[in-house]
Amino acid sequence: MQTRKINSFVFCLLSFFLLSSLIFNLSSCKKSTEPVYNPQNLQLQVLDVSCTEAWLSLQAKNDYLTKTLKMFKDDKLIMEKPLSAEDSLLYVDGLWPNTDYSFKAAVYDGAELLTKSATVTATTMDTTSHDFTWQTFEFGGEGGSSSFYDVAIIDENDIWAVGEIYTANDKYNAAHWDGEKWELRKIKTNACGGVDYPPIKTVFAFSKNNIVFGHIDASITKYNGANFVNDCSFIKQINGSINKIWGTSSSDLYVVGNSGLIAHYDGKKWQRIESGIQINIRDIWGAKTENNKFQIIALASNGGQIPQGKKLLLIQNNTVKYLNDSELDMSLAAIWFKPERKYYIGGAGLFESYGINASWQEDKSQPLLYISGIRGQSLNDIVLCGGYGHLSHFNGLNWKHYYGKELPQISGNLNEISIKRDLIVAVGWLMNRKAIIYMGIR
Repeated sequence: MQTRKINSFVFCLLSFFLLSSLIFNLSSCKKSTEPVYNPQNLQLQVLDVSCTEAWLSLQAKNDYLTKTLKMFKDDKLIMEKPLSAEDSLLYVDGLWPNTDYSFKAAVYDGAELLTKSATVTATTMDTTSHDFTWQTFEFGGEGGSSSFYDVAIIDENDIWAVGEIYTANDKYNAAHWDGEKWELRKIKTNACGGVDYPPIKTVFAFSKNNIVFGHIDASITKYNGANFVNDCSFIKQINGSINKIWGTSSSDLYVVGNSGLIAHYDGKKWQRIESGIQINIRDIWGAKTENNKFQIIALASNGGQIPQGKKLLLIQNNTVKYLNDSELDMSLAAIWFKPERKYYIGGAGLFESYGINASWQEDKSQPLLYISGIRGQSLNDIVLCGGYGHLSHFNGLNWKHYYGKELPQISGNLNEISIKRDLIVAVGWLMNRKAIIYMGIR
């Protein structure tokens, strides 16, 4: 009896081990049929997002070139095309603000899956507010036609507007905001061009103690927080007006002007950069790229003047390269961009592009009003201004046009605009000979 119990126990124990071994082997066989993909073969990375777009980089082994690339968003196929390069920039639109998305890529040869990437996630930017409270200020006119041409915001208590303002008793070339009021100012050039107080065409501020003014006679004035210091060396090299200034520092400064003028200041001397054109250069902008270098583009257009002409110029190492401008109107005035993400050009229409040398598309939803200025601080916070008081804000999803609503239609023009944090300032002129400033606080 005892022997029978022992035999039954041994039989059950052996059966348990045999069954466990069978289950393990079956499981192992099942796992071994799953392909193992090397994550180094196909690498997907999120580079950037806006409110409605995402930019991703894809790195693939050379073996997969000419095969079929498939891109998935939240496990849904959104892109299918031949894989043409080892390094690719992928663009996805149609997204929604402040939303999480997952992306993955895969390479196929016909119906056969060759490899796939790890899943990456991205959260789109939220929209910014369109809700601005506006104030209007008017200056001059009694002694002549007055106008502001440019504006620089240091902070909410330190703003410079520049131009030419003629009151009944005097003339000025700037106005300063101290947080409470505007004060008309006279910035002297010591008669670099034969005039003590020539109109100021443009201003660029690095900080409250480092501001550069460009006069209509091409003289330069620098403000160090206490004194205005004149630079007459540049005016001796050219015959024309400075239209815009841009730079990374006071020792890396660019000016552009009429008749194809481009010049660079290295902190010691000015050097003329040959543009190869006689077209008036209206604007210049620059921004840092992913590899920590600056992309600098100047915009040239003679507007409605004869002869007509336009040019888009990339400035690199004090040389110029012409960029695609074939889809742009002849009359252009303003440029702003984030490198390799989005480029905006304004003039007789608003034009957009997604690459430095890509094609341009016109935004047909814009009012039929001329655009004189465009600036931004991110892809979800862009402003523009122009004819008849045209002023609009892009929040990352849509444009809001304040013209004829929160702001009146004017007989005049807004020449330039700036945005910093929650403050917008636009400047221009009125047909009643006054200069005008709009300030919007969010």
